[in-house]
Amino acid sequence: MKHFTYMLAALLLAASCSSADPVRDLLLARTANLSAPGEVTYDAPNSSATVLAVYWDATAALENGAVEFHIDVATDEFFFSGDGGTLITRELPVSSSPNDAIMITGLTSGQSYFIRVAAVYPGPSRSEWAYLSGADGKPVAVIPGKGLVE
Repeated sequence: MKHFTYMLAALLLAASCSSADPVRDLLLARTANLSAPGEVTYDAPNSSATVLAVYWDATAALENGAVEFHIDVATDEFFFSGDGGTLITRELPVSSSPNDAIMITGLTSGQSYFIRVAAVYPGPSRSEWAYLSGADGKPVAVIPGKGLVE
């Protein structure tokens, strides 16, 4: 009977370890539901020369438990890769109304800006970034009050 108990325990242990790296599997499972915000859109009617308004599709992120959205605004597209530019960062809790739009004030008139948004989940964990993008899907700059620079 003792031998049977050890064999059963070994079998159950082997069945529970479906991968050579259970920590990796756990992390992959954890990040699989971290939905990024949908399309980030420039909100021209609510923008002016010094105010930048953007909104994004928050549906999937909210359905998967996002607790806030992290918004970065930079003056240089290379800032996001660590190569310079000014950064403005804002956090928007999902309890905010609205929780899928923001107006960044006090900007420099005529300056172009690049925007990205990520959903933040408990843990904390962050989704992939969603960028304000052009028709080709690549990140583009926007000049508040004027529009996209493609």
